[in-house]
Amino acid sequence: MADPSSMPSILSPAPGGVRAALGRTTFRSLRHPNYRRYFAGQIVSFTGSWMQSAALMWLLYDRTGDLRWPSYLLVAQVGPTLLLGTWAGHLADRWPKRDLIQLTQAAFLVNAVALAVLVAGGWAVPPLVLALQLLGGVIQAIDLPARLAFVPDLVPRDDLINAVGLNAMLFNSGRAVGPAATGVMFLLAAAAAPHLAVAHLDAVALGAVGCFALNAVSFLAVLLALRRIEVPGRPAGRRSESVWDGVRYLAAHPRLGGLVVLTFVLCVFAWPVLTLFPAFTRTRLGLAEGSYSFLVSALGAGALVGALATATFGSPARRGRFLVLGAAATAAGLAGLAAAAAATAAAPAAGCVGFGLILFLSTGQSALQLAVPDATRGRVMALWAMMLSASTPVGHLAAGQIADAVGVAPVFAGMAAGCLLVALTLVAYLVRGFATHETVKG
Repeated sequence: MADPSSMPSILSPAPGGVRAALGRTTFRSLRHPNYRRYFAGQIVSFTGSWMQSAALMWLLYDRTGDLRWPSYLLVAQVGPTLLLGTWAGHLADRWPKRDLIQLTQAAFLVNAVALAVLVAGGWAVPPLVLALQLLGGVIQAIDLPARLAFVPDLVPRDDLINAVGLNAMLFNSGRAVGPAATGVMFLLAAAAAPHLAVAHLDAVALGAVGCFALNAVSFLAVLLALRRIEVPGRPAGRRSESVWDGVRYLAAHPRLGGLVVLTFVLCVFAWPVLTLFPAFTRTRLGLAEGSYSFLVSALGAGALVGALATATFGSPARRGRFLVLGAAATAAGLAGLAAAAAATAAAPAAGCVGFGLILFLSTGQSALQLAVPDATRGRVMALWAMMLSASTPVGHLAAGQIADAVGVAPVFAGMAAGCLLVALTLVAYLVRGFATHETVKG
């Protein structure tokens, strides 16, 4: 493997200028045609998916006036991954990953079309919408381990950390652009709705239909990209393999298993920041609830910087330090939020949280990808996805309940302490040699 220190820096002069330097560092995985096609498809798909998610939240809250429905949608989205993750990882190891992803992306397309038809026809009662969201969660449970395990098939090992960082950048770019595009769609719908003669198709319904339709179209970009990707065939898994082989693998490699557990702990303490931003904006900063989008944008900007840092500077030699830095930066950002009394102080702190989280998560994911053998990768990455999914309801529900009793700032301080504990645990791992690259033969 090439010495990471020998890679050209984007900060130093290089032949061909900045664009060429970025091509050799931050975006070097795009040199590989398969990953380049996958990258292009995902740009469109992630944006469409975030458009649909934001439109669903808006639609159900508008129809019910009940703040619980958005949380129901969240549980329906992540719950199936918790229940089906080990089986889905086993499926990803036994089926050709590209074929499996093609099936799931086609199923996502059908699901989006069904939502659009449901709302356009005036049949979008909340339980039926929730049922379709649950079906989408089942599709996601199958899709996510396969997509995570597919990335190493698209790039050489030397570029895997870079590819994972670019994937994180895509996801967070979609999270920033998708909801913003949803807002534009709803504004256009508000202007067009008075000119329609359909009683049940008000501005919110019309905007939602547009978002769902665009999301359906976005999956065509992924399907087209997948058709053009050529990967060597892999033999199907043996029937004697078990869905629990991923658990056994992590148990046999306790440092990797510990990384998965620490990732769960960090996400439990860190991700609820999004749930607490509205109350924090009103009670601590004294601003209107709508101003919390400023903090969300700051967190997203920090996340993009974290993804770019991983893509540009990530390497096996820096893995341990990046994990510690990510957890420590997350803790520092949360501590900053706990102390902030103005938006000018809160926004940089939110950016620090986003930076630390994505630096940690993209580095941790690439560490697993590099260490796990091909035959078990789907099941191990399914456990990774399950830990991320499990952290969502646990962290958000606990943080909300505690904040309601003691206030937001003390909860931020407690969350910072939890993330700092993760950072200190990682330092202990480093002292015992976690930074050395754990490889697997075969």
